[in-house]
Order: sequence, then C-alpha cells, then structure tokens
Amino acid sequence: MDQSRVVTIKRYTTPNEAYLDADLLRDNGIECSVDGAIGDTVLPFIQGQVSLLVAEVDAARAAALVPGADLPTD
Repeated sequence: MDQSRVVTIKRYTTPNEAYLDADLLRDNGIECSVDGAIGDTVLPFIQGQVSLLVAEVDAARAAALVPGADLPTD
C-alpha cells in the first residue's frame, strides 16, 4: 500500500466486518489494511475501534465500493 498518505474510510465495531470489506476492496484491486483488530475480539462496547485504511489516491473508489464508507473530510 502507498504509505505516503493513508486514510480511514470506515470504522467498525467488530474486525470480522472490516475483513469482509477489505476482501471486497482487494478483489477490486485496491490495497487496504485493517487497523485496531486485536485478535478476533474487540469488546462490543468499544465502538469505532477497528478501521479500514486505504491509500488516499484510492479513497474515492474504495468508498464507492464499500457500503457505508465515507471519504475523509480533512
């Protein structure tokens, strides 16, 4: 992945959801990573701790593919 500028396009409460969306992106040729997944367990009351990251240059395309994803606003 282009590490020059990586952005979050979606946050999750469980890593499993993030990995499913990551597979969708990879199947469409977009490199990505899941950040904040601690093993396969994240306490359910800690919301938004798992993030799906993509290179900034791929963010618009990735957000169009992933349901509920948003482009960063900064």
